[in-house]
Amino acid sequence: MAAKKESQGTKLVLKVVTGTDAEGKATTSQRTFGNVNPAISDDDLLAIGAKVGGLQAHDLAAVNRIDSASLVEEA
Repeated sequence: MAAKKESQGTKLVLKVVTGTDAEGKATTSQRTFGNVNPAISDDDLLAIGAKVGGLQAHDLAAVNRIDSASLVEEA
């Protein structure tokens, strides 16, 4: 049987620099925004992430897209 992928959603995850540790390395936190339209292009989502990241109190370190799906057997 062949597998079929069923989309479960897309999330926008912003990683922001929140400080430094004892060794001077940057520490980060994540801001997650769910219910993103899975049809949005990567370019558009990056632009939105950069704009939203600019509104954060901390510096933006990365913009990530997480697409999740479940795999089911096709009948």
